[in-house]
Amino acid sequence: MPRLPQSIALHIGAHKTGSSHLQKVLYENRVMLSDADIRCYGPGFLRQRGRNLAAMFGMSWSEGPLPRRTAHEQLAFLAKGNKRLVFTEENFVETLSDKDGRVSLPIYPSAIDRVTELVAAWAPIKPQLFLAVRNPATFLASAYSQVLFGSVYIEPLKYRARNDWRKIDWADYIAKLRTITGISDIYVWRQEDYDLTHRLILRRMLRWQTGGKIKTIKGRVHQGLSTPAVHQTLAWAQDGETGQLAAKSRKLFPINADNKAFGLYNTETLVQAGAVYDAQMAQIGAMDGVTVLQPPKRKREGLKSPSKTVT
Repeated sequence: MPRLPQSIALHIGAHKTGSSHLQKVLYENRVMLSDADIRCYGPGFLRQRGRNLAAMFGMSWSEGPLPRRTAHEQLAFLAKGNKRLVFTEENFVETLSDKDGRVSLPIYPSAIDRVTELVAAWAPIKPQLFLAVRNPATFLASAYSQVLFGSVYIEPLKYRARNDWRKIDWADYIAKLRTITGISDIYVWRQEDYDLTHRLILRRMLRWQTGGKIKTIKGRVHQGLSTPAVHQTLAWAQDGETGQLAAKSRKLFPINADNKAFGLYNTETLVQAGAVYDAQMAQIGAMDGVTVLQPPKRKREGLKSPSKTVT
């Protein structure tokens, strides 16, 4: 039997926090990572029929047939002799929203049970858990664009009524993840810091030296919608047009100096949500077994406890 990996990194998003960029970087560097004894699997593999994590490891909620391999045989097969396995798939814990444009709130209610079952299957290997968080209001604003890309054409006012940003509590979510038996360390970062913490994330996820050698990618992988693009998308939908309306609108009205990014909330709400978010991050930074990855500047300014911050 091929050897088991020595360690596993499991990246579970969250959605709309730069996951696609991180996943593309890992994919583009897959040859170098394999040479460094690291095997990575992302959405390009894990969203194929029968290859999602639930199906491959026989999770209780999987709709596929029982896997032919045991969990350890599957790990060894996927590792291909490499010492470290990296899985990155935000849809493992839950999809972002349903067909009516509702985001599951409180956030990711299925995540704890799903991660618990997967980690138990991997025992005695204790995976490291990686995830990003985001200002609750901007998180839902970005999710709204994703809803439109999914051909759910709901007006902003109705979307806000269905999705209350006040119900997003990242501290509660991570505290529950921390209770899962069999997890090693949890690494968390703010989406707002992603550009500055990107290299640090890679070092922690891929091992320090290897993460420093990764060739990264400039710019965004997925661009959101401008205000004119949102208005045009909804107008076309109202007129009964079909197809990928949001994608078509984005091409017509890309975000630039003339077309500002669409904002779901006013400034007052964003400030209020930012204060709530800061309080949640303070709670997360104080949790045992949780490391908040942050830019050096934030540590120097004393916004977080140095003992809980890695830069």
